[in-house]
Amino acid sequence: MRAHSRPDRSRAVTATGTASLAALVAWGLLVRPRARHRHLPAHVTTSWRSKISSHDSFSHDSIDSLGYDWERIANPSLPPKHPLKVYLPQTTEEIIRVIKDAAQLGERVVVRSKGHSSNDLVLADRGSILVTEKLNSILEVREDEHTVKVQSGAVSAEIDDHLADLGFGLPVIGDHAHITVGGFASVGGISPASHRFGMFVDNVLALEYVDWDGELHECGPDNEPERFHRVLAGLGREGVIATMTLRMIPIDKYGVIWKNERGLFGNVDNFIEAAFKYISDPVDVMMERGLWVDFPTRGGKSIGFGQFSAYKETEQSSYKRLRNQVEYGYLHGQGYFSGRLPPKIDRYLKFISFGGVLLSPIYASIKNIEMFTDKMLDSGVGDPTRMLIVLGPVERFETLFRTLFPLMIDARNEHDCFTFVSVYVKSIRSPYLANGSDQQSFCELMFYFGINSEGMTDEIFDEIVSRFDDVCIEQEAFRYMHSKTVKDPERLRLLDPNARYAEVYTK
Repeated sequence: MRAHSRPDRSRAVTATGTASLAALVAWGLLVRPRARHRHLPAHVTTSWRSKISSHDSFSHDSIDSLGYDWERIANPSLPPKHPLKVYLPQTTEEIIRVIKDAAQLGERVVVRSKGHSSNDLVLADRGSILVTEKLNSILEVREDEHTVKVQSGAVSAEIDDHLADLGFGLPVIGDHAHITVGGFASVGGISPASHRFGMFVDNVLALEYVDWDGELHECGPDNEPERFHRVLAGLGREGVIATMTLRMIPIDKYGVIWKNERGLFGNVDNFIEAAFKYISDPVDVMMERGLWVDFPTRGGKSIGFGQFSAYKETEQSSYKRLRNQVEYGYLHGQGYFSGRLPPKIDRYLKFISFGGVLLSPIYASIKNIEMFTDKMLDSGVGDPTRMLIVLGPVERFETLFRTLFPLMIDARNEHDCFTFVSVYVKSIRSPYLANGSDQQSFCELMFYFGINSEGMTDEIFDEIVSRFDDVCIEQEAFRYMHSKTVKDPERLRLLDPNARYAEVYTK
């Protein structure tokens, strides 16, 4: 049993990992090397540490950021909604004090961490917010039980780095360095390993939370399970998560290399067929990720490309480790320049980055697979972007794809409201989604698209979301609720994976 505090992290940039010696020298001249973290395993290269998150075009940590949520990515000119009061508790006792004091004052308290959610979940215009920024400690690691207890504001990537020293890691983590475990648990949590380990909420073993009356509750799968499942993926409706006990697994995410069984596609029908094969029966696949992207061309036409990466175990060698370091170093270096160049060049660089995702390297460390797309594609660069995420039964994958993707293309043709339209796909085996069953499989379709601000209006997007959600309801699919949804309670009840557990839908 060990008690740990949150490790310090430098934000300086590195100078390793480009495609050629000349590029390496140029990179070294441009960027100051960062110091090695004192807790890093010996095999962790400084190139990884340089840029665990690509969101450099704005700060998550400024006071101004408290007036925004992820909607700023879709509309950079969006006016802020600044809170009047900000609470920064550091302990469970302080959470209780905040909630009880706020209740006496008749305040509604909104909980947020880094503001990655939208859908009106983390803003309080001239109201009160509780920020989990300082609830960031790693409280206890039990290696014999394969568990780690943390506060809810701890960042999953930083916990993972701390556990790497001990030969462990989290089965499912957020894809960059601003996703806290409390925020991840409040929406579900998905990764390229979710076909093996489920969602993040499937790896929560116990939690403590403070309800809106200021009462502390401890719960888990075998201790008040109804309460436990209401909190998970509950969007903060039940109260404030204080601590969580998480499953950890023996793993070397920085040192072990897996081989990418990569398929490339120029035809959407072939992509759908191959993707369905992988996500419906991911035999021997350790991690997986698929992408189809469609770009408009002149004359109202478009061109599309796709790839599916199925990562499998392979014999380890120095050659494969070197390829991983050099190729990912080059791609991460390209991602580094996103947001640092003139806007017109940045926009083209973003499209080039899509090429880097499509041509994902053949050999990759587990950590590079987990966080690859975020280090390549800066959401704050180029066209404003939005996402809509579907969690559907795996057998409905083809129908969902063939119905929702044309919906986006038709909207682009009619309103000129989108630029590129892309769909990321993964497989999910989640007892939480399946209401306790380990037999039913799901799939994720994450629609990620560029916004043409001249053609998009709130009314147009509301109509697109309404039609999108109607398809999901018809196909008995859930929505990932931190992206925009319809507001009608009856339709939300059918879309929200937490609805079967939450009292708000049964009162």
